[in-house]
Amino acid sequence: PKDIHLENLENTHTHTLGLDLPSGCGTHTHRRLRSALYSMLLVSIATSALMPRASLALSSPGAAAMRARPTMLADAAQLGSALLANGAAAQDFTPLLLGQAGVCGSMLVGGYGLEKFGDVPEPKEVGAEDGAVDIYRDSPLRYCGYLNEVGEAFRPLIPVEIVYLSYVGAITYILADTLDKGRKGGAQGGEGAVVRATFGAVDTFSWQMLASVVFPSFCINRLVVILVSLQAQAYCPEALQAGWLPTAAGLLAIPALIVPLDVLAHWVLNGSLRKVSAKVLDCEGIETEC
Repeated sequence: PKDIHLENLENTHTHTLGLDLPSGCGTHTHRRLRSALYSMLLVSIATSALMPRASLALSSPGAAAMRARPTMLADAAQLGSALLANGAAAQDFTPLLLGQAGVCGSMLVGGYGLEKFGDVPEPKEVGAEDGAVDIYRDSPLRYCGYLNEVGEAFRPLIPVEIVYLSYVGAITYILADTLDKGRKGGAQGGEGAVVRATFGAVDTFSWQMLASVVFPSFCINRLVVILVSLQAQAYCPEALQAGWLPTAAGLLAIPALIVPLDVLAHWVLNGSLRKVSAKVLDCEGIETEC
């Protein structure tokens, strides 16, 4: 599920689908990993059945344009073009691409480091009732939160419009979850109900966008591009040039990204938005229900 609130994260050890999770991964993360794997399987089957396989582009006009305009503005424009257009075409191994790979690696190492050695508290969900079913966490609807990640993995094999639709589906799910969490925050009533509902909704949206869209989509997009670019090199063995290999690697990366990027998103918000909300709502700490 794509929900931001975990409880007793530090004291739980979970095994899921044959993967040993690090200490600190609770049942919520267990469900997230299982949901990701099921989502990958279902969407992979559907996409393979419905969409024709597209040819891989082995050259990138954008790379040549960037060399002709070696400025920071051109680099930013090239990055935006790669992420918004069909960014799975092969690219030259420029400092920009290598730097992006380094950013992805740093995010993973930093997330795992924070999970293992750091203390990253997570807020308690306002208005949550024990035993109550949350359709955004406990129903098949939660699979929608992984659509964009699966779409990025399939980017080399499907029309880019399908990738766009995967983002529409994921962000629609996030908006629905945001409204639900804001409604629960305001339903408690009392003084400051509107402010509490607003902060609850903003927190949910911010965390979901970081942990579900921005961070994982960037990492999977760059992983797939790097693999496609390696396949375009003359020294790449023919056995490793199958068009489905970058997509398979992108799909396998999804469950590996969940824990570090979730923790990293909490760490970012704990040092920014949640400090403001705790002060405004007069909470004793991030984990305290306001």
